[in-house]
Amino acid sequence: MVKIICLCKHLMEFIILFFLLRLWIYYSINNYYNTFIKFVITLTDIFLKYVKKILPITYDKTSSMMIILFFLFFKYPILILLQHGNLFNYSIIIYIFISILTLLKITGFLLFYIITIYLILNYINLRFSNLNEILEIFINQIYFFIKKICPNIYYLNIFLFIINIIIYLLNNLLMNLFPQFWFLI
Repeated sequence: MVKIICLCKHLMEFIILFFLLRLWIYYSINNYYNTFIKFVITLTDIFLKYVKKILPITYDKTSSMMIILFFLFFKYPILILLQHGNLFNYSIIIYIFISILTLLKITGFLLFYIITIYLILNYINLRFSNLNEILEIFINQIYFFIKKICPNIYYLNIFLFIINIIIYLLNNLLMNLFPQFWFLI
């Protein structure tokens, strides 16, 4: 039973993670001919074609957002149902709070992985790869917010490393504040 719960948890996290990445690609990149973008879009299109049969939505952005919201809101109740066999009688406010925590956790994972992969590829000097081109666009959006806070920054890779440390520390802080939810969400 534990294996089924872990499989469902990780499957839902990957679905939310890839659809968040797809939305970030939609709103920040106009080049859909990159191989990494094609990979993310085709991977999520497999799931979207079944959703479009159920819901009559024509726009991919709104259907991606609806899938993210659906999995954010129903991830915790499904895992509780699999773990205990029944749902606890929580109020809707607690489920919304847990959904917001899940969104924060998965967005933090997405930022952490993007920054880490960018720093590794930047360290080994893979400058002209398709993945590095996309990561440059994502990292420049993060730099935009950093430069608003601290305009006189010269070596920005150190600040990316500091952002990764802050994300890691926030993950540990929230893990200690909400231990009963954090491992399940």
